[in-house]
Amino acid sequence: MVRRIRNEKLETRSARLKLPARKKPYYVSLGQGLSVGYRRNKVAGTWVYRKADGRGGMHTLAIGSADDFEEANGESVLTYWQAVDKVRERAKGGTVLKGKLTVRQAFGNYIPTLEGRNARSARTTRGRVDKHILPTLGDCKVFDLSKTQIEQWQASLVRKSDDKEAVRKSKDSANRVLSMLKAFLNHAAADGKNGIPSDQAWRMVKPFRNVGRPRDVRFSPQDARRLIGNVEDARFAELVEGGYGTGGRYEELTDSKVRHFDAVGKTLKVSGKTGTRDIILQPSAVRLIKRITARRPLDDYIFRKSDGSKWRPSDQVRPMKEAVLKSKLDSKGCFYSLRHAYISESIEANVPLTVIAKNCGTSVRMIEITYAKLLFEKQRKFVEKGAPKLH
Repeated sequence: MVRRIRNEKLETRSARLKLPARKKPYYVSLGQGLSVGYRRNKVAGTWVYRKADGRGGMHTLAIGSADDFEEANGESVLTYWQAVDKVRERAKGGTVLKGKLTVRQAFGNYIPTLEGRNARSARTTRGRVDKHILPTLGDCKVFDLSKTQIEQWQASLVRKSDDKEAVRKSKDSANRVLSMLKAFLNHAAADGKNGIPSDQAWRMVKPFRNVGRPRDVRFSPQDARRLIGNVEDARFAELVEGGYGTGGRYEELTDSKVRHFDAVGKTLKVSGKTGTRDIILQPSAVRLIKRITARRPLDDYIFRKSDGSKWRPSDQVRPMKEAVLKSKLDSKGCFYSLRHAYISESIEANVPLTVIAKNCGTSVRMIEITYAKLLFEKQRKFVEKGAPKLH
């Protein structure tokens, strides 16, 4: 009969979650050079197989997630005792083999999961991964990836130019692509059957710092009226007015259909990168959508092109740029500036940040970061108006 190796620190989830998070696993010896380990950073822990190779080294392998926050299933999520049994079973099979999964295969396994969560985000991710990641790293085995290799790939995404703004933008874009790479590699590493013992190669790669910039072009109501008046295409003018009046993202608005508009409840259901939500509409937005959807089939897109077709990604870039220049507004203005103005005007009107965040499909934290300067000025006004005065 196999002896049960007890350990009070690892046996229960409550005991494990009291352990300080650290990179090095907590190991329990099972005898004859064999150990089970538990590693946890800020999320659920991972069970680790470790066996001496007889030459002074160790074979290690992540074998599954710990049941810290979800119930064990005996496969991908394990209790302490299931992890011990799995370590012993693997030890009987001999030397641990290196995982053969490639980066391309890891992404192929991940994309169905992402599509199930958010189809639009999956399309965007697929496009960027196909363009920026797979040509360079696609055929590399995940097991063999190194920090240096990934950092060299990361550096290759940075534009070589004397234009500092162009370089900054390329670094900002590289950060987003790096996040995508880490997401699907973490997904692969979480499955013990892939034979990926550590996520250190990509976990240690840091994004470029101080390259993200908040959108600083803000259209006032007067600017927006002038802009809409200078749009030559009447159908695009409706879309611009919709963007300013709802704060919705371009893709959210162009995907919305007539049936998504609730004239009685004064809401518009949209679906985007942060999921599905109901935008509470202010009166002018209600009037706009009522006008342009009157007597139209429920399956029609609310905002459509002059020929009746759907607005595609990037279709807004050229007409928006032309209208901005014609209106003599800031040349950096874009469709996103309409959303930026919506949020800024809402903050100025003292709408609670929680309400703005929910209506716009973002988080209070992101608003606090992006609109820090505006919020600070609001705080200053509150203090100057309401704080006690001696004179």
